[in-house]
Amino acid sequence: MNSGQQQNSFSPSASKQVDKRLPTTSCQDRKRVDSSNKFALLNSYMTNVNVSVLEALYTTCTNDWQELNFMPAFNRLYLICEGEGRIEIGDKSYWPVPGQLVIMPAHVNQSYTTINEHPYSKYWCHFQALVGDRHLFQLMQVPYCITLAPERGQQALHTFQMLTHVHRTAGWTAAFRTQGLLMELLSLYLEEAGFEQVSLPVSAAVEKINEVLHYIENHLNEKISVQQLASLLHLHPNYFITFFREQMGESPIQYINRVKVSRAQQLLLTSDLNVSEVADLIGMDVYYFSRLFKQNTGFTPTAYKQQHVIFSSDTVR
Repeated sequence: MNSGQQQNSFSPSASKQVDKRLPTTSCQDRKRVDSSNKFALLNSYMTNVNVSVLEALYTTCTNDWQELNFMPAFNRLYLICEGEGRIEIGDKSYWPVPGQLVIMPAHVNQSYTTINEHPYSKYWCHFQALVGDRHLFQLMQVPYCITLAPERGQQALHTFQMLTHVHRTAGWTAAFRTQGLLMELLSLYLEEAGFEQVSLPVSAAVEKINEVLHYIENHLNEKISVQQLASLLHLHPNYFITFFREQMGESPIQYINRVKVSRAQQLLLTSDLNVSEVADLIGMDVYYFSRLFKQNTGFTPTAYKQQHVIFSSDTVR
């Protein structure tokens, strides 16, 4: 997507045989698997993020709208409706225009100011987005300013209007509703930014997690223990569990089970394998697999496949 104009300075003036072998990771496959791990990490963050709305309003800024070189403990989200201004995030400056969304992440140096006699009118939200104890936008990096297509702009406008209204009502279900509306805005932002424009910070921790995710991906047909995964990183199992939860927002076993159930769903819907064969392919005995599958989906594997067959038949008709 197009982003606001940016620069590096800031001036406040202006036959059904089951093959249990899974593909291994070769050098040629590395780029593909890295993309798969990126998807797995981002999906885990989205699954486990906890959001809360601190404040949400529509305001027209005054001519003295300005704050320089501060580092907030919360995130800001702006929908620019009218006017002009300048925003600095980190070492880059932006001049957002009407129809653009802006995210200003927590714990990043920021500044903002007016640049003429036509200050912004904008919807804005201050919010927290945490995966465990870590801020979502420390775990993932996104474009800070994006341009919305007209229909997506109307969607963002309507959602922001609902968010500010519900936030003011302070009813006993308001927290649920504001969280849902904020998640809708964040989903819209990320979808418009695009998967390729979202990046994961390069760090030793991410490299270690990538190694673990590679192993899990290539051994889904086996029983995978915490001890096995911990040994990959030469960590004590207890410390590994803590490390994994900090990075992924869930325990290793929760992640493995979720990925195995997801793979089983795919196999049930795209192959003619029976339940025992699917269980075998994800390294589980059929009884435990059936129980885990129902815990995660609300259906037995057989009922899940039948429901989707019925749905597909109804769609065709």
